[in-house]
Amino acid sequence: MKRTLSLVLSAVLIFLLLPLPAFAEKPASAERSASTKKSASTKKSASTKKSASTKKSASAGKSAPTGESASAENRIVLTIGDNATRSGSRYYEKLGMWQYMADLVGVEIRYSYMTDEEYDAGLASGDLPDIVATSKNLSRILENGVALNVDPYLEEYCPNFLQGEARLTYDVFKQLGDEEDGFYFFPAKIGYNGVGFSKETSTRGYVVRWDYYKELGYPPINNEDDYLKVLQQMHENHPFTEEGYPTYLYGTDNFTGYDTAFRSELSLDYWAPYRYQNNMFTNEVYDGYTDPAHSMWWACMEWHNKLYRAGKADGSYDLDLFTQTQEQFDAKCARGQYMGRHSVYRGLYSESVKKDPDTLTGYNIVPTAATTYYTNVYQLLGNGPGYMWFISANSPHKEEALKLFNYMCDPDCVRELTLGRQGETWDYDKDGVPRMNEYGQQQLDAYKAGSTDPDNFYQQWGSFDVMPSNWPLLRDNLTHPDGYSLDFATITREYEAATMTNNIARDICEHYGVKLPTDAFYNAGGLDFRNDCGEAISSCLSSLNRNQLRILSEADALLEDVMVDLILAETDEKWEAVRDDTVRKLVEMDEPAVFKAYQKKWDEAAAVIVPMVREIQIKNGVDPYTPEQYADYGNGAKQKLLIIEDDAKDSGAGSEVQEP
Repeated sequence: MKRTLSLVLSAVLIFLLLPLPAFAEKPASAERSASTKKSASTKKSASTKKSASTKKSASAGKSAPTGESASAENRIVLTIGDNATRSGSRYYEKLGMWQYMADLVGVEIRYSYMTDEEYDAGLASGDLPDIVATSKNLSRILENGVALNVDPYLEEYCPNFLQGEARLTYDVFKQLGDEEDGFYFFPAKIGYNGVGFSKETSTRGYVVRWDYYKELGYPPINNEDDYLKVLQQMHENHPFTEEGYPTYLYGTDNFTGYDTAFRSELSLDYWAPYRYQNNMFTNEVYDGYTDPAHSMWWACMEWHNKLYRAGKADGSYDLDLFTQTQEQFDAKCARGQYMGRHSVYRGLYSESVKKDPDTLTGYNIVPTAATTYYTNVYQLLGNGPGYMWFISANSPHKEEALKLFNYMCDPDCVRELTLGRQGETWDYDKDGVPRMNEYGQQQLDAYKAGSTDPDNFYQQWGSFDVMPSNWPLLRDNLTHPDGYSLDFATITREYEAATMTNNIARDICEHYGVKLPTDAFYNAGGLDFRNDCGEAISSCLSSLNRNQLRILSEADALLEDVMVDLILAETDEKWEAVRDDTVRKLVEMDEPAVFKAYQKKWDEAAAVIVPMVREIQIKNGVDPYTPEQYADYGNGAKQKLLIIEDDAKDSGAGSEVQEP
């Protein structure tokens, strides 16, 4: 039981709920250094909320000396190894934000990027940096015993994990785990993935070349048939680019259903290892293998078959989608050869606007009630389980590593990482409201406008754009205990509207009569992901057994084999025949029995997680949708024939759960 649930929560669910953790008072040098631009007018008054009501955490008393009391040459060197795939070479030790973190803990930080070979060797030998960022092999990390169980140390060195709403994390763990299970992994970017207002729309939905879409007069798109008609009209008007390249109806480098999920009630769950999707409103789970009516993948196959049959005569369906390299696909997108895409590609606009400052050449989604909007998603695991941190079990600097994580979930610290030190770029006014000062606002505006001035404060301090591997642990859109966003300066409707420079965004606002593009989406009747707990639930499930994984591997291979046959089917009858034969084979593999076992695990985890997420959403003013509001989204992809129910009965797969 311990090993199983170590893979349930120790591997993934470690620190789920950190929207408003209590925070530590900072040492004197962290409060403000003598070099800050503090004036009498910017000094924080006693009325500010930093915070008489919040007790000083143990981390403040236990913190290592800061830069004012410890010379750099005498500091411990805290090593961080990064194997997370999306990091990039973005660490720069001279940035103010990194020196700030080092000073808080009283260490020197050395950050390095680990190749897969170096990472694998470290997992085998246990010879790892003090802290490791990873996106893979969580089970192996536990099995090899290379991650520190931080549970015994949290209260003394990392108390911010055990205060406020973060306490719910511990309670969830105790409900789903055993008493002897420990905490091993720290997630990144806990909080909301997207807020309900933005100068940029979601990247997923009915994506079109916006300049061509405007030419057509912004025709409404209420379903995939409407979408296909619009794509065909755009292609008819523009069979070639201005440079003479042929154009195509639709482009994708992803046949998993990443796009079609946003055109139904199915949750994204794109990062889950199996083709099991949940209803984003009710959080019930579906079998995406043998239930075509509730499957991202089957919906994708049906959509691409429509595209193929619509474009085979004039060559407007790009058959190279099956064989071209990623570089070739990217080049076509950069040239604007696709009328639509599986997701918004911003590169076309960013290059086009350099040549024409008034251009509308680029991709965007169409505001419509027929899609769901990936925002207001409360991520209990942050960007986990894909991006997680752990402290090496062999680290000689466990206390310092824990203190670093403690600060990374301190709202005061995250605010200063985002906006700069209090008193230098911002401060509280006499009413206790945090505000940018004149200097900070000018520097921030210039930085956000693209300033490359090396003397700009934020060029020297840094920003989350240049922080590697999803630092810190909290998102900057969470609410500080003072009642304002951690990033109170930019996460507002007013700031988004005032800094909107994208021509497509401005065109959306003008055409739909709104202040922000996201307003157009909500006004059209679109719903967002506020009810969805799919990613969190799937991440909290223990691994399937070896035989179950073998069955799903064979099932995935079968779907891969029939994909081209489905997409290139010439008639409905041929498509349905391939589908029905494929479902029968999946049933014969005993895949439905695997799903039954998975569904049992899912329901148990959902019973704990869903009520907690909804409680947090309501507390934060994001009321969950009611059945009346999402009723029209609950039909799934339309299929003419479903055979799984009868076949499942014949095979015995629908009987009492018996894990294969």
